[in-house]
Amino acid sequence: MQRWFFADGADDCDAMAAPSSSTTSMAVFQPDIPIHVNWKFYVMMNHDIAPNERLAIVGSTESLGNWQFSECKIMMKEDDTNAWYIYVSIPRDTRTEYRYLVVAVDPTAEKTIVRHWETYLKPRHIVPGVCSKTRECDEVYGSFNGIEKVDRGWVTAETIVQLKFFNAPFTWKQRMKRRLIYVKVTPMNLTIPTGGGAGGGGGSTCDHHTISPLEDSLSNDTHDTRENGADLSTAFAFNEVAVLHRDESQIQLQPQFGSACGPDDMVIFHLTIGDFDSTAYLIDLYAYSSKAAMDEPPYHLGYQYVLPNLLKRSDGNLEVPITCATRHRPMGMMQIGYLLIKPTKCIKLDMAVTYTRYWNPKWTGLDVGHRGSGTSFKTKDSVIRENTITSLKNAVEHGADMVEFDVQLSKDLVPVVYHDFMIYVSLKAKGSCNPHDFLELPMRELTVDQLNNLKVYHTAEGRTREERCFHNDDLLEHQPFPRLADVLDAIDSHVGFNIEVKWSQRLNDGSMEEQFEHTIDRNLYVDCILNVVFRKAGHRRIVFSCFDPDICTMLRFKQNRYPVMFLTIGESTRYQKYLDPRGNSIEMAVYNSRAMELLGIVAHSEDLLRDPTQVNLAKSRGLIVFCWGDDNNNKDTIKFLKDLGLHAIIYDKMDVLTSKEVKQSVFLLQARESQNEILKLQALEMGTLWHDNIPVKQQKQ
Repeated sequence: MQRWFFADGADDCDAMAAPSSSTTSMAVFQPDIPIHVNWKFYVMMNHDIAPNERLAIVGSTESLGNWQFSECKIMMKEDDTNAWYIYVSIPRDTRTEYRYLVVAVDPTAEKTIVRHWETYLKPRHIVPGVCSKTRECDEVYGSFNGIEKVDRGWVTAETIVQLKFFNAPFTWKQRMKRRLIYVKVTPMNLTIPTGGGAGGGGGSTCDHHTISPLEDSLSNDTHDTRENGADLSTAFAFNEVAVLHRDESQIQLQPQFGSACGPDDMVIFHLTIGDFDSTAYLIDLYAYSSKAAMDEPPYHLGYQYVLPNLLKRSDGNLEVPITCATRHRPMGMMQIGYLLIKPTKCIKLDMAVTYTRYWNPKWTGLDVGHRGSGTSFKTKDSVIRENTITSLKNAVEHGADMVEFDVQLSKDLVPVVYHDFMIYVSLKAKGSCNPHDFLELPMRELTVDQLNNLKVYHTAEGRTREERCFHNDDLLEHQPFPRLADVLDAIDSHVGFNIEVKWSQRLNDGSMEEQFEHTIDRNLYVDCILNVVFRKAGHRRIVFSCFDPDICTMLRFKQNRYPVMFLTIGESTRYQKYLDPRGNSIEMAVYNSRAMELLGIVAHSEDLLRDPTQVNLAKSRGLIVFCWGDDNNNKDTIKFLKDLGLHAIIYDKMDVLTSKEVKQSVFLLQARESQNEILKLQALEMGTLWHDNIPVKQQKQ
C-alpha cells in the first residue's frame, strides 16, 4: 500500500490547526436528549494482517472512545470474507467522526498496540439521519475519497527495539570465502512459567524454560512468537526489518531466511516488544552454498542470543560472539548497534488529528529564517544575536514563513535554544581582574539559571578572546539561551517552527562532535523536549529535524502529531562525515526517511547544487525537501532552489534576501483566506449575498 499522499483541496489550507470540536446540528425532537441509533460499521480489509492483529474503530463519540486509542472498539470478522463489522450506538442527527485502525492486544498484559491507522487529515464521518448507503459495504480500510493513507502507529505501552547491522559487521576466525550472510532476528521470552509441569509440582523449572530449542527456530519460519500464533509462553512481539536500499526501503516482515547483510548493506531490524525485560533476541545467520540449486534453502551458519541486560541504555553498540550452528563453538564476532524507543509518559496523545506526513501542496518555496535572522558569529556585520527571541521576531517581521532554531537541554533538563555544544565561561581568578580568562565546557553542564546569570561566551569569542557586542544586548529578548517554552509563547503562532534537536554524534574518525560522551539517556532527552512542545505549541505548525537519524526515529515513533525531517550533510568538502552512514549522502537519507516514515529530508545545499537531480530522488518517493547551507545566502541561489521545486529554503538575513512583497507568513495568509470562506458560508446561510459586505437591498439602490 502506498502510505503517503499529498492532501488536496481548499479544505486543507488550514491543515495544522487543532481538530474542530463542533458538530453539524440537525433538527431533533428532544434537543437535550440526542436520539441514538445502533449503527453498523462495515469495512473491507484488503491487506494481510498477522494472526494477533485485529481491525478496530475509534471516533469522536463516547461510544467510539473519544479518540482515545485505549478505548477503541475491536471489530468482528465475517467468516470466509475480508469484511469486518461492529454495531455501535451513535447520535442519529449529529456528525460522528471516526477512523479505522489495526491493533494488537497482548492477552497477558492487556496492552493495546496501534500497529497501523488511517491518517487522513480529516477523518471519516457519518450522520446516520441523513445517510443513505447504496450497498452494505462501501468502505475499504485505508482508502477514503480515492486516497490511500495508512501510517504505522506510535509506542503506547510497548518498546520498539531496533538492531542495526551497518559497516561490515562480521569478523571471522576463518575465511568465509566472501559469502553473503543472511540475518534473521527472533524475540524469545525468558519468563519461567509459574505453573507445574506434566509431572506435577515437583518438576524441575529447567524443564519449562521458554526459549525454543535452536533446531525449532531454523529455516522453517516457525519462530515461537505469539505474533505467529504460538502459545502464551513465548514472546509477544512483531519481527520486522528495513533494508535501506532503492527497492526495499520500508519496514516489512522478515523473509523466511533473513535479510542479506553484505559489507555495504544497511539493515535495521524493527522489533515491537510487549515485555522488554523478559525478552531476548535470537540472531540466526544463514549462507547459501555456492553450489546450491536455485530452490535449495541456505544452511544455518551460526547464532547468538542477545539478552535484555546487555541493552542497558537507550542506545549503544554491542560486540557479541558468533556460535557455530553445528559445533557450537565461537567462530567469529559481530557488531550490532541498538536503539530502544520507549513511550513518552508526560504527553497525552489521541487519534483525532495527525500531521506526521502532511504537507499542503500549496506550501512550496517557503522562506525559513536560519536561527531566526541568521548566524551572528561567522561575519562581523550582524547586529542581532542568533537564536534569540529578538532574532526570531526580526525574521518574522520580514516575512519568514517559518523560523529554524536549535534546541538542547541544560543540566537541569530544561530545553533551551542554542546552537553550539560547547561554551566558554569567564573566570575571575583571585587577585586578577583579567576578563579573558575563559573555561571551555559543554553547555549541558550548566543549569538554565547558570546559563542566564553567568558571563557566557560563544565558542567564536572564546577561541579568539574577542567579545562581540550586539544591539540592545542587555535586554531580555536579546539574551542567549531562551527557554523553548518562552519562545513558543513569544512568537506569533501563525509562524511555523522548524525545531532542530541537537545531539552530538560520533564522527567518522571516532571522535565526538561535542568532545565528550553523552551522559543523558536518549529517551529522557527527547521526552523533555516533547513535553514542552505538547504543552505550549497550541495550533502552531511545527516540524522537528535532527542530524542524528536515531533521534529522528525516536521523534517519529514517540508521538503521532508532528512531522519529522532528517537533516543531512551529504557529499561535502566542508564538513566531516559521521560514523553512521545514513546522513552522509542524500540517497541514503532518502531511503532512511522513507523506511522510518519521516516527512522528508533537509538536504545540504552544497550537495544539491552539485547534483540538482537528487531533488527528484526524494520527491519521487513522496518526501518533502528543505535545504540548509551557507550557499543559500544568495538571492540567485534561493531563486534557483525554489525553481527546483524545493518546499522550503533555510537562509540568513531574511530582511536582506527575501523576495516577498507581502512580509507575512504563508500560514497567516491562508488562515485569513479560510476565515473569509467561513464568513461567506455564514452569510449565505443567513440569506445574504457576499459582495463587498453590502446587503442585497443596498446593491439594488
